[in-house]
Amino acid sequence: MRHDELFRTRTRPIHGLFGPKFQVGTDGPFRAFITTKVGLVTFSHSTASPTSGFVSGVSDIGNGGARFALYPGGGIEAFAGPIGIRLEVGDDIYFLGGARNNLKANIGPVIRF
Repeated sequence: MRHDELFRTRTRPIHGLFGPKFQVGTDGPFRAFITTKVGLVTFSHSTASPTSGFVSGVSDIGNGGARFALYPGGGIEAFAGPIGIRLEVGDDIYFLGGARNNLKANIGPVIRF
């Protein structure tokens, strides 16, 4: 196998995290925020379709395959009326024989109510 080839992995992580978001700047088009979430993460390995792989991954949570997870992060939201864009960066940490850190960056649309 060449080193520049891409291949599909059959490992599917499922995250179940929850927690508060604290924001600064409620007036105006820009808001900065920080968040801390806790929950569980499980990894399933399957050759099944994404739908049936998800179902088997969720069943692994009850079978002891879930690990404690922590997500500290922060970012910026920019709005033009009720529609905006959000940039968030954080560390997705799960514990399996010690802490496993995974830098995570997200950008996408957001709707303000």
